[in-house]
Amino acid sequence: MKIEKVMCVDDDPIALLLSKLVLSKAEFSSQVITAANGEIAIEYLERPAVIEENQNSKTPLVILLDLNMPVMDGWEFLEQFSATLYRQYYETTKVILLSSSIDPNDIERSKEFSMVVDFLPKPLTKEMLQIILNRIKE
Repeated sequence: MKIEKVMCVDDDPIALLLSKLVLSKAEFSSQVITAANGEIAIEYLERPAVIEENQNSKTPLVILLDLNMPVMDGWEFLEQFSATLYRQYYETTKVILLSSSIDPNDIERSKEFSMVVDFLPKPLTKEMLQIILNRIKE
């Protein structure tokens, strides 16, 4: 199964580059979109053309989301994304939290959001992609 689009949301340009490289080398998705914080990600997801493209997609949009970012962090993104009127257009979207946090409270809090399907440690690796695929299929 190849995912059509993956969005990586992280304020660390090196982490974004690494994620893009891993996704590209593994041929995991046709398109990788990056955003430096949750606000930029929300603005992108609110674009009518992006909504329409997502509606016509045969595979879910996958968002790899960092938690600790300036402007709008991962938690604020999840709260806004799950509450927004656009959420209806992204019902099949799957979010994977990629974080350096090992705080059990973060893992527990992530379970409050139905679109979050896993909480994985940074950095993204090729081996993690199979875990992500399995979670998406569930």
